[in-house]
Amino acid sequence: MRTSETFVLSLGFVAAAVTTSAWVPQAWKTVKSRSAKDFSWSSLAMLVVGIGLWLGYGLLRRDGAIVGANLVTLLLVLTIAAVKQRHG
Repeated sequence: MRTSETFVLSLGFVAAAVTTSAWVPQAWKTVKSRSAKDFSWSSLAMLVVGIGLWLGYGLLRRDGAIVGANLVTLLLVLTIAAVKQRHG
């Protein structure tokens, strides 16, 4: 693998880690407080669809950074949705 390819791959994984990590505190706060009242169902639905599409894109491209980031983000957003469903 050339240096430029390694750089691009590293950049993708770092970007994926940072953007996905942004959801961790929100999901943790939601689970801890048992409240997701500030999230609308429409925004959660659009997020799930968009993340699912990115996940599909990453799978088709065989891009580990896109797949990993979107899989983790999807789980975090679904966790928030589950709290919203369970605790109104």
